[in-house]
Amino acid sequence: MQTDPKSLATALKEAAKYFKLSENIQKGDVLLLFEKIVGPNISKFARAKYFFRGTLILEVESSSWKNELFMMREEIKEKINQFFKTEVVKQIRII
Repeated sequence: MQTDPKSLATALKEAAKYFKLSENIQKGDVLLLFEKIVGPNISKFARAKYFFRGTLILEVESSSWKNELFMMREEIKEKINQFFKTEVVKQIRII
C-alpha cells in the first residue's frame, strides 16, 4: 500500500483514469471552455451544443454563419486540440 501523500488534483486524475472518466471530463471541458478557446468573435454567433466521441456539434444563428464556420471548422478544431494538447475533437458538424 502506498503511503506517500498526493495532491488532491493528482488523486482525482488517477481516479478518473482508473474509472475511465477522462473522456467525459474532456467532453464537459470542451463544451464549457468553447467560448474561451475560440474567442468572442466566433462564440458570439456559434454555440457548442453537443460533444460525443470526438464530434463537436456547433449551433449557429444563421445560414451565413453556418457557411462561414464550415470554412473555418479545421481551424476551430486545431485551436481546441492545441488547447487540450491532444486530439479531443476529430470532426465538427454545424447545425
